[in-house]
Amino acid sequence: MKRGRKSIAEITMSPVANAKAMRLAPPSDLGRDEAALFRQLVASCPAEHFVASDMPLVVSFVQATVLSRRAAKALSKDASYVTVWEKATRMQATLATRLRLAPQSRIDPKTVGRRATAHRPSAYDLMGNDDD
Repeated sequence: MKRGRKSIAEITMSPVANAKAMRLAPPSDLGRDEAALFRQLVASCPAEHFVASDMPLVVSFVQATVLSRRAAKALSKDASYVTVWEKATRMQATLATRLRLAPQSRIDPKTVGRRATAHRPSAYDLMGNDDD
């Protein structure tokens, strides 16, 4: 609880802005595996990460992920699934970036650069490689 008088901004703020963000729910047309992955994905991100307009992309990401997993499993029996796996995985990576799920889409390149310059190599890194 905040002490003291309320500011003008607090008084004029709409109650919707103070409401807890609603998480997306999986659409009813998803299969059992897809709906479970959808819930897992949405729960793993902050509540305000996805908005209703993200629904088609989230659904496509989930479908690509499930298809990639199924194709990877089928590869042990039939090598022709490699094309299906490759295309599904490529789509999965593209959608992950668009939905800001991939590390490179969440981290500012300047921050990565600063981390790289601040990196202190380990003794193993300094030993050199005799294999060359």
